Amino acid sequence: MKIIPTSMAAMAIVLAAGSAFAADALAPEAAPMPPTEESFNWTGPYFGGFGSFAVGDMNLNSRQIFADGNPPPINGAFEISASGFLGGIQAGYDWQFANRWVIGAVADIAASSYGSSVTASVDGTEIFNGKVDLKYLGTVRARLGHAWDRTLIYGHGGLAFGKTEQTLTVGGTTVFDEEQTRTGWTIGAGLEHAITDRISFGTEYAYVDLGSKQILDNGEGLTVKDDVAFHTLKAFVNYRF
Repeated sequence: MKIIPTSMAAMAIVLAAGSAFAADALAPEAAPMPPTEESFNWTGPYFGGFGSFAVGDMNLNSRQIFADGNPPPINGAFEISASGFLGGIQAGYDWQFANRWVIGAVADIAASSYGSSVTASVDGTEIFNGKVDLKYLGTVRARLGHAWDRTLIYGHGGLAFGKTEQTLTVGGTTVFDEEQTRTGWTIGAGLEHAITDRISFGTEYAYVDLGSKQILDNGEGLTVKDDVAFHTLKAFVNYRF
């Protein structure tokens, strides 16, 4: 008499277990979580190369003072359009902080073809030629920017230095040929994008002012000064360590 209830209980246990197994078999498996992609970090050193185009004006100012004041002083000012290319290398270090802000320092040096000239001719014969050339340009700058993962927009500014050369030819004879090392300042903005964890490309604008410098004083009242300032647009590639 007790065999039937016991058999029924055993059957109920088996059915319940089968139902649970069937439910587990029919339930969809949870999709695996995709790996979390780490955002790019700009912290670290880098080294790269660049090329840039420069355009501006070379301002020459001359003044002739006569000892007895007669005739009156002769003053002249010339604004000569200038252009050329620069190419060189750069190295720097960036530090990313407060999640997206990036601060850094960069130094560069470039050879230059930037310059200008002015010529005066009479009946097709050159009687006067003046040239002002920038031989090289270097900068040491700080930069501060905001990063959107692999894209960085920044402003920059700091010290600029270089060497200029002035040449004056009258009637085919060189009467003046001098070089000056000079310092000034630069400021601008740029954009950089990291296409891989190591390689980044960018473009950058800068205004450079190397100041005014006296290039001639003949001791007899004749002085000549030049003022060198220009704009540059740079393209660069960096390797990040």
